[in-house]
Amino acid sequence: MKKITNIALLASGAVSGICAIIAYAFGDIWITRFIQRFDDPYFHSLMVAVSWPGYLGRQWIVALCVVALLLRFRLRVEAACLLISAISSWLLVNMIKLIVERPRPSPNLVVVFEHPATWSFPSGHVASYMALYGFLFYLGYSLIRSSPLRYTLLIVCGAMIVLVGVSRVYLGAHWASDVFGGYCFGFFWLALTIYVYRGRKDAENSGADFSPRGARV
Repeated sequence: MKKITNIALLASGAVSGICAIIAYAFGDIWITRFIQRFDDPYFHSLMVAVSWPGYLGRQWIVALCVVALLLRFRLRVEAACLLISAISSWLLVNMIKLIVERPRPSPNLVVVFEHPATWSFPSGHVASYMALYGFLFYLGYSLIRSSPLRYTLLIVCGAMIVLVGVSRVYLGAHWASDVFGGYCFGFFWLALTIYVYRGRKDAENSGADFSPRGARV
């Protein structure tokens, strides 16, 4: 896991340097045009729906609803880690956007369904989905026993993470290299969140073992 995280961090730095220099990378236009060939109305609606929860206001509503649900089940550490991950990843992505200052895809090159006001690299949707749905995927896998609920949660979270990258390219909001950067930064931040979470839970469990209350049990 540590090796994969280091690779993601190195890839993030490399693609950031490239995207700070060039407006679009090799293959970006071809990938966008290829995905946009699937102009079926149902596919278009799916792509719009996948991106819908990721816009700024809705993103925080979804995150706060998930935090409230975790608190309802007394998962305080999980709720705190998820909220901190969502906030910190948003700050990180926007800081990188201001540093790289890469323009959005041009309507002269590809079809653009969206015209976001912020810079293009990295994809904030992708990074935030990794932070939110990726951590939910981990919690579902590690905390919920094998059941239809567990499988449903894993499938939904996994599908959102995978499809959001396709969605952002299809809608002309990002180049494929922006999406790749979003996945790299998002994976690194997710791995860091899981590391902090597991450390906190281990410390909590160790404290419980040696507490007077734990001794009585």
